[in-house]
Amino acid sequence: MEPSEFSDLPVIDCHVHTWMLRKTMDEETLQRQGEALAETIAKGRLDQMYAFDSRSHPGLYLKSRYPGLFYAGGYAPWTGDTARLPDVDWPNYVRSLIELGYDGIGEMGSKPVTRDRHVPLDSGYYEGLWESCEGLGFPVLCHVGDVEDFWHEHLTPDWAKARGWGYWRGGFPPLQELYKEMYNVLDDHPGLKIVFCHLLFMSPDLERADDFLGDYGNANFDLSLGVELMYNVSRRRDDWRDFFIRHDERILMGTDIGMSTTLRQHLDRIWLLRNFLESDEEFYTPSSADDLLTRYREPYVGLRLPRASLEKIYATNFRRLWGEKPRELDIGAAISTCEREGNAVMADVLMRLP
Repeated sequence: MEPSEFSDLPVIDCHVHTWMLRKTMDEETLQRQGEALAETIAKGRLDQMYAFDSRSHPGLYLKSRYPGLFYAGGYAPWTGDTARLPDVDWPNYVRSLIELGYDGIGEMGSKPVTRDRHVPLDSGYYEGLWESCEGLGFPVLCHVGDVEDFWHEHLTPDWAKARGWGYWRGGFPPLQELYKEMYNVLDDHPGLKIVFCHLLFMSPDLERADDFLGDYGNANFDLSLGVELMYNVSRRRDDWRDFFIRHDERILMGTDIGMSTTLRQHLDRIWLLRNFLESDEEFYTPSSADDLLTRYREPYVGLRLPRASLEKIYATNFRRLWGEKPRELDIGAAISTCEREGNAVMADVLMRLP
């Protein structure tokens, strides 16, 4: 399908990295980042994005510069980076994020690191986070594990090996252990609003995904690419189509924009997902897409979901969890917070925005 043929429905991308700001924080980069994402929204026929990344508060800049376009994800450390926020008072910390205008936590979670760095998600370190978010109704976007192939050297693609995403070498927790940590969290916090990235890497096992949603009524999936998700679903297309329709209140649209780095690559990610959800075509990864999207020999096969399911996946489910509109930004509190944290560039930029 051509983008002009896609359904005229509200679409919120729940999984967007502010990629330019990971290593550089200056006014020019902030402006270019905001312009690039706003252009992606316009040309990709999106309505809004949920954007997140570092502790430097790029989401607050996006909220201020582009009112109404961006929800913002507040920082919480991944399991290998807890030293960045030691001895945290989670109740006060989460409340402070809400007061600043953040809409949720994350992306955060447990992308595999070696055991000497790994702090389990069900450990005492995180207990206050889960308890606070559950009590305050503050949603969490959570990445647990990784593509199961990455635990097997012969199955891991070269682009993943080049980024160090290979866990067969020893010292890494197995995927099932990472799942068990999260199951323990969900058992203890049944009211937690949580969305698991990348279909929780369960696309090779439809039955497991089905059981998981049945066991944990507060859990949701996003569809953020890695295209192994679409590839695996395509191999059992009809069964998975039934799954998507049965669970259409538990699935959210997400692209993982920011793993892509150019406008063309961002738009390719949007097209891939929308074509997958709306058409019944056979199609492949575009040649212009970023190199994290594998080029398979067999095609993806579109699900052609009914409009009622698309409405939920594209926007209704996100708004149920994150709110009908982004929280208002407290610009004064944001400036004070940036100054207190030594983030002079962001404080100055926020101070001078109209």
